[in-house]
Formats: sequence, C-alpha cells, structure tokens
Amino acid sequence: MKKILSLIALLVMTATAFAETTSEKIVEDNYTLAGKVLSPKAVTVNWDTQKLVAVLDMTTCSDTENERVFSVSNNETDVANWEQTNGGSTVHLFYTKDAKVWNGTAMESYYQKFAVQYRYQGDAGATSYYKEVTDPSTVTVVMDKTGISIDGDLVFPAAEMSNLYGEGDNQLYFGAGCGTPGYATYKSVELVTEKAETFSPVTLSTTDVANAVYNGTTTNYDVKTVEFVQYEEGKYKLVWKTLEAGSTLFGDYTIENITVAEDAETHVLTLTTTDTEGTWSNVNPAYGFVFGLAEGTKTAFTGFEGTCKLNETKDAIEKLNFKFNISIMGNEANLVFGEKAPETGINATTVVEGAATLFTVDGVKLSKLQKGLNIVRSADGKVKKVLVK
Repeated sequence: MKKILSLIALLVMTATAFAETTSEKIVEDNYTLAGKVLSPKAVTVNWDTQKLVAVLDMTTCSDTENERVFSVSNNETDVANWEQTNGGSTVHLFYTKDAKVWNGTAMESYYQKFAVQYRYQGDAGATSYYKEVTDPSTVTVVMDKTGISIDGDLVFPAAEMSNLYGEGDNQLYFGAGCGTPGYATYKSVELVTEKAETFSPVTLSTTDVANAVYNGTTTNYDVKTVEFVQYEEGKYKLVWKTLEAGSTLFGDYTIENITVAEDAETHVLTLTTTDTEGTWSNVNPAYGFVFGLAEGTKTAFTGFEGTCKLNETKDAIEKLNFKFNISIMGNEANLVFGEKAPETGINATTVVEGAATLFTVDGVKLSKLQKGLNIVRSADGKVKKVLVK
C-alpha cells in the first residue's frame, strides 16, 4: 500500500517540491539601523528558485511616522531615491510605530503599520499597500516570485512590480537610505535558495486479465502483469511484462512518454503519449531471431488508448485499462490490458449438445469436447476447429 500511495501522490502532483535550502546573508544578524543609511548591496536573484527573507524587530523604532525599513531596486543609485531619476524601479518599506500620518487628505493614526510603496521612472505617483502587525518584535518580510508578504500575508503582488521581476537572473540592490531615518533591527536578512528535490522513479506492478488478437487468433489471459512507472517528473511508461500473442512469447514491451490528466469528479486518469514506437527487452531467445527482435529493438505501435481509475480518496488504483496495436513480421497484434475478449471461431469452448459431431485431430470420435484441439462437424456438414484450454 505504501508503494501505491507514493505513486498516486506523484500521479496527481502539480507542484514542485523543495527538499533543501541554502542562504546567503545580506546584512549581518541583529544589525540596528539606528538612524543610519544602509549602503546598497548588490544581490542577484532568480525568482524561480530564490527569495529575500528579512526577520525584523520593530520595537526599537521611534514614534516618528514612516521610518525607512529597507528598499529593493534595480538601480544602485535609485534604491535611496524617492524620485526615480536614473531609470530605476524601487519598492520601499516604511514603518510607523505609533503616530499620525498624512494620508493625502487628512491626518490618520497609524499603529504598528507598514507602508509598502513602489515607484519607477516616469510614474506620476506611488502604488502603496499597508499592513498592520500584531507582534512587532518579530516581523517576517518575504519578497519572492509572488510579491512581498508580511507575516504570511501577501501585501504587494509581483505583477504590479514587473520591472523587478524579470525572467532569469535579476540584478537588484538592497539598502536603506530613502525617507525618514529608521531604527528597525534586522534580526536576519538573507537570500534563500531552494534546491529542487532529486527525482526518484516510482514503479507500481499491477496484474489483471488481458487479451491478444494475433494472426487471426484471439487469446484471453487470466493474469498479465504490467509495470506503471513514473521515470521523470510528469512522465510515465507502461511495461507489458512477457508479452504474448497466441502461443508466441516475445518479451517485455515498453511504451514511454506517457502523460496523465485527471478528471476531478471521476478521478479517472486519461493516459496519452506522443511516442509511436515501443521498445523490446528481455526478448525470448527462441523467437527473437525469427521475428527480428533483440534488446532495445523498437516496434511501431498505433491506436494507444488508456485510463487509470483512482478510488475516491485517490490512495489506490482501482482499474488500469489500455490497448494498442503492433505489427510483427507483417502480422497484426491487437493487445488489450484490463479486459477479456469474447471467444469465437477456433477459440470457442462450447458447442450445443446434439447439434454437432466431435472428433480428435486424429479422427477419433468424441462424446464431448476435450482439452486441446477438437474437430467439430455441425449438422449442416460444416467443419471447424475448437480449442479448449
């Protein structure tokens, strides 16, 4: 069951997990601004895997409104400027411990409130958002690919600061020099890098009925084994173990580059692939030479269709079905996993009593069908072969 749970979790996973983080200090721990200017420090950030994390103690601040906390800019000079005159784009964080602040129309009381303001050259004004904190002794400010969050709440969306959020590496500057002198204490300020978890392939073996139609003969199997493997993030393969058609055992046949899409209501996964060839392995030496098969040989397939039914809690596979066609030495093989085919013709296992005469292949008359190949002559004189398993 544990193995099944692991596979299902991977089948429906949509987000990348991170297992390891590293950090680079931007400011020494427990540094207090104490009214000083913090010179800009260059920081290269890739928002796909990195974020800026500042843990602050605001209890050391004064009662002056809008004390500077820190700024992040794409320009070394403009990081300390209100007016962006050097082509810069800068986001400023200010803090008011307890004071009245002019809000543009009147004086308003601010208490333990951050003001996050963004400016860029050519902008006629500032875009501002506000956040009041409950514990000023420990405030966590995170600037990541989503934007700026304070104590877990997204305050300023990244989409509104596009000049700071380019693809790949962004050359930015971290400093504190704009506005009213500040007295915040930086418990820590770090550039955190998240490293993607190393992918480990997951294999689930499942058994079910199957059928094969090969060279005009239909064969049903009570037990066949298939391995369902996630070998890369978002990519799967099916390995039909000991693939048979009729009495011929060929080997293992693998179809790769399978992707899955889940129906949210039925929990059915639809399997599709862009591949048109499958690969042989563990080839049966008795037939490999005859059929031109060897380890790694590829054979084209057509008509691949598949589904995987999950239970309601998505912690187990209820049913795996798929089918495809291959051609070996000019003979078509139609292969189906997860269901049997109705037996007809020489594969029929019953005849109506009194409606036919039964013989062995040597011509000996029988009273009933026997195991193996039987000759059946019907009342109208027609003769057919019947195989009983």
